Amino acid sequence: MPQLLIDAIIAGAILAAAYLGGCVYLYRRLFVPGRSGSVRDFEFTPFEFQVDHEEIDLTTADGTRFGLWLLRQPGNPQVVIVSPGHKGRRQDVLGVSVALWRKGFNVLCYSYRGMPGSDRAAVTLGIKEVQELGAAIAYARGRVRDARIGLLGYSMGASVSLLAAAGDPTVAALVLDSPFADLRQELIESVRRACGLPGQLLVTPAGWWLGLRSGARLADASPISVLSGLEPRPLFFIHGGDDKVTDVRHSRLLHDSYRGPREIWVVQGAAHAAAYFDDRQLYVERVAGFFSRHLGLSSHLGLRLLEEDEEVS
Repeated sequence: MPQLLIDAIIAGAILAAAYLGGCVYLYRRLFVPGRSGSVRDFEFTPFEFQVDHEEIDLTTADGTRFGLWLLRQPGNPQVVIVSPGHKGRRQDVLGVSVALWRKGFNVLCYSYRGMPGSDRAAVTLGIKEVQELGAAIAYARGRVRDARIGLLGYSMGASVSLLAAAGDPTVAALVLDSPFADLRQELIESVRRACGLPGQLLVTPAGWWLGLRSGARLADASPISVLSGLEPRPLFFIHGGDDKVTDVRHSRLLHDSYRGPREIWVVQGAAHAAAYFDDRQLYVERVAGFFSRHLGLSSHLGLRLLEEDEEVS
C-alpha cells in the first residue's frame, strides 16, 4: 500500500476520532447531569436568611421528582416562581428569591431534574424541564389562595418560562433574564464561538443522540415560536450587553417579535445572566416593581418599590 494512502487513512482516522470526541464532549456537557456530591449538605438554605419557608418534593407529569422551596408570605396572593439556568438548582437563585420575598411576594424556587435533591434524569436544556415549572405552577395555584403568578427565569430558565407560560394562561407576567430565542440556533452559535467550526457539525449528531436517549427534540425548545400564545401578558426582558454565552440579539429578537406589552433592559458590560450581580439593588427594585404593577402588590412592610420610570440613585 503506498505511503501516501496510508498517511491519508491515518489522517482520516484521526479527524474522525476528533470529530466523534467533539460530539461526545458536547453531548455530555449539555445533556448529562453531573455527579451528586455531599457538598449539597453544607449549602445555604432559606433558614440562613430567617425566611418563613417550606421544603417540598414535587413530581412532574413524566414521573420525575424534584425539590422546591416555598418562601411564604401568608395572606398575600402574589407568587413569583424563579427558574434557574442550565443544570440549575434552587440554591443558585436563593439570593434574588429572598430579596423578592422581603418585598412581599410568595416565592417558589426549584431544582431541575438530574440535579442534587431531584431524580437523576437526562438534562434536556428546557425541553422536558418545562414539566418542573408546570408542576411548580400547579402547586402554587393549589397552595396559595387566589394566586397571582409571575415567572422569573434565568438563561435556560427564562426560555423554560416562556414555553410554560404559553400553555398556561394563569401566568400573569414574566421577567426573562438572558433567554435564548431558539435552542438549536443558540447551540450552533455557541459551538461556532467556541471552536470556529460550523455549529451544525456537532449540534446535529448531539441532537440525534438526545432524541434516541430521551425522546426530546431540539426543535421543541423554541420560545420564538410560541410568543403569540403569551399575548397580551406583559414581558420584561433583561440581558447583559457583554453576554458571551447567549448574545443579546436573542432578547432583542424576542422583544421585537412580541405583540403584547413588553419592556427590555440591556445592562451594558454585564456578562451572561449577571445583571443581578452588576447592581443588586437596582435589579431587585426593577424586577419587584414590574411584578408589583402586574400582580397587584402594593408597598409592603415599608419597603420601597421602584416605579416604572424611576431610577435608583
